[in-house]
Amino acid sequence: MRERLRGYADAVLETSAQDIATVAGQLQGFSDLLKSSVDLHWAMASPATPVQTKRVVLEQLLAKKVSGPVLDLLMFTLQNVVGEEFDEDVAALAVAAVARRDGMVLLDEGPLGRLGATDRIEGYATAVLAPVRRERALGDIEDELFRFMRIVEGNDELRVALTTGELSADVRARIISQLLEGRARPESARMASYANRVGRPRDFPVLLDALVQLVAKETNRRMADVRSAVELSAKQRASLRAALTKFTGYPVDVRVTPEPGLLGGFVATIGDLVIDTSVRHRLEQAGELLLHPSAPATPRPAAGETGPGQTGRGQVGPGPADLGQADAGTAATGRGGPDGAATDKKDAQGE
Repeated sequence: MRERLRGYADAVLETSAQDIATVAGQLQGFSDLLKSSVDLHWAMASPATPVQTKRVVLEQLLAKKVSGPVLDLLMFTLQNVVGEEFDEDVAALAVAAVARRDGMVLLDEGPLGRLGATDRIEGYATAVLAPVRRERALGDIEDELFRFMRIVEGNDELRVALTTGELSADVRARIISQLLEGRARPESARMASYANRVGRPRDFPVLLDALVQLVAKETNRRMADVRSAVELSAKQRASLRAALTKFTGYPVDVRVTPEPGLLGGFVATIGDLVIDTSVRHRLEQAGELLLHPSAPATPRPAAGETGPGQTGRGQVGPGPADLGQADAGTAATGRGGPDGAATDKKDAQGE
């Protein structure tokens, strides 16, 4: 079963505890029907049949015959699989439901690598957020997860407890529940606890950040985690938000954390994109140039002329004014530009 589907199933089955026997029986019955009916098998497996048509077939076949959670699981499976895999995933869903009904643990319950855990919590979050897609509720959940992520990162004792593996997953889950109880919505607590359970302890902060980004996407926004050398005024935040929105092509919301150690400027992280305009970054670049001098510069072209690779426009990428903070440092040069100001986190983090 794909990790995203597994995460979605975990969330649905959690909320179906009282009816888990019914859910398990209906999933097993539908899985048996798929195996015994050639016509149904090909209707669901044929790549030539549009997904929307398959959804209509399922709705007509199962309407008022299965519970809401079962229909949700089958529809999500249909939307996220291709052809022959539908039968296999329905059978895997039935196995997962029976295991939960009987109090058994599936063999793949252990912590996943970063990519697998991210895929699984994406499916889990999709199911958890489905009933609360009002933007105000999503905004609250986003804020709560972001604040909790910052607390984990900023408290040495808590970070060690939740990220080193010295404590068992159950103990870590109790700590998370105690910290969020009464301070966050149930959806926030569920997703944070799930991230702790499915991922490796050292990846917990990264998975929390992934959850923040997932919730932001539900409101068609992107979250920019901005570390600034100084506190920004409301006007500077608005200008920065507009500039980052233009730079990325997506609506961007800004979360600012003061970090005097940057000396000036800011570092903005948006998903996998990192834009570093800090003075500290520029000093590090200067030090690198002193240690490893580059080849002699090419002669400067005469006035009105352009050299190889030059546009005559000067700076590559957005300037300081574009990024809304002209007095805070030099602007990024774009994605993976020559000075490394904008980088991709995937390249730096790996698996």
